[in-house]
Amino acid sequence: MSNITLDLVENPVIKAFIRDQAKFPEDFKQNICEDDEMYLFSLSNVKDDRDRAFVRYYAIGRRILDTVKQVVEWHFGSFENVPSFLDFACGYGRFTRFLIQEMAPEKIWVSDIYANAVKFQTEYLGVSGIVSTGKPENYLIDRKFDCILANSFFSHMPERTFTSWLQNLYDLLTKDGILMFSVHDESLLESHVEMPAKGILFSADSESQSLDKEEYGTTYVTEKFVREIVDRVSGGKAFVHRIEKGICRFQDLYVVTNQLNREFSSLKFSHHPEGYVDVAALTTKDNLYLEGWAADVNKEGRIEEVQVLVNGELVERCEPFYNRSDVAGYFKTDAALQSGWRCYLPKNTVTPQDVLIVKAINNYGWEWILETCTVKSLLSQRQSQSLLGSTQTKMKLMETQLASAKIEWEQSQSKLMITQTELQETQSQLISAHTQLEQTQNQLISVQMQLEQTQNQLINVKKELERSHNRVLAMETSKFWKVRTAWFQVRRSLGLAGE
Repeated sequence: MSNITLDLVENPVIKAFIRDQAKFPEDFKQNICEDDEMYLFSLSNVKDDRDRAFVRYYAIGRRILDTVKQVVEWHFGSFENVPSFLDFACGYGRFTRFLIQEMAPEKIWVSDIYANAVKFQTEYLGVSGIVSTGKPENYLIDRKFDCILANSFFSHMPERTFTSWLQNLYDLLTKDGILMFSVHDESLLESHVEMPAKGILFSADSESQSLDKEEYGTTYVTEKFVREIVDRVSGGKAFVHRIEKGICRFQDLYVVTNQLNREFSSLKFSHHPEGYVDVAALTTKDNLYLEGWAADVNKEGRIEEVQVLVNGELVERCEPFYNRSDVAGYFKTDAALQSGWRCYLPKNTVTPQDVLIVKAINNYGWEWILETCTVKSLLSQRQSQSLLGSTQTKMKLMETQLASAKIEWEQSQSKLMITQTELQETQSQLISAHTQLEQTQNQLISVQMQLEQTQNQLINVKKELERSHNRVLAMETSKFWKVRTAWFQVRRSLGLAGE
């Protein structure tokens, strides 16, 4: 067997990560070959911090599994229903060590140009191995596979071998099989770099330390180019589906099949959330203060919560609650604006030697490990020049916080102006109503005065009528009136009555 790193078994950081992320932690194959280029690449990205390199290595393997699992469950129902699986350009098993926890190793074949990598996997992981070749025409396999994955392979192929290798892998498919392969889409190119009209751009540059960069460099392609190549190698029979940034939200994943048992529209793919711990510091009371961001870019996606585990036990949870314009700018969407979070861990719940796991979980159930390390390591890293400790980085953080505060202040001012405008409108309405009320009161007073005048007039008329009535009564009771009445009666009796 190849030399392997032997210091992982008792590594508390690795043990904590595997216990949290592996399906069967007790059976997980955690040893990493010292020649593994993917591990060495991770190590170079974290300035030789071995614990962080291990965690990054495993975390990417787990993310690739989650991606492949969604496609496999869409096509086959589950990994258990996959009769045979080929991991092409497999490396030293970054992905395969997770795959053997989903399906039996005897159903898995791995293939790589590094014979040492194939040997490591067959001996350590118990899978079957096929040593690949430099030239596609020399890759002669006498069997077919139901599921083939070529992750981060065609993203390195020049045009002269791109089509030939895709033809090889397509020809290895069973009738109902599926082929998955990843590419660098043209959207990853720098804005000043122009894509050639044929739809493929190759540069002699890669992370490999041993392969000929003219044969294994960095390749960018258009979707049109990929679809035309698949159509050519399949004779027009294959169905193709593109998952944008399906691999670790970076490389596009293409799914190819001859039998479309289910429509691609039923493949409900979702990405992992993302996030980072920006600040880790002890307060004056020795509480551990953590601050960072967590965002989800899925359609209708959201962060359910950020969890903090100490030695595998959940001790704190929180949700993003304040704006991070820098995060929204990076993802180019306002959906990532409210992504800032912070929390405190009381000093009696954590010690410098404890292992912290900080992770974000979205509403699709996918997890993103923001950090896995000891408290001591996290504190020292966040105070170092390479991370938060530099004056420049601190200033950027302060600028971000000031920008957020400014936006909130502007929003408050805007709300205040709206409130003031509404108050002025209300005051104007009140003044208008008060004026109308005064006018109404004046009209009422005028009506009341007219009513009183009319009442007085009526009283005077009534008095006058009473006086007239009394005069008539007085006249009717006088002797003259009685004689007058008697005289008219006599005249009527003699027929002499006039009008």
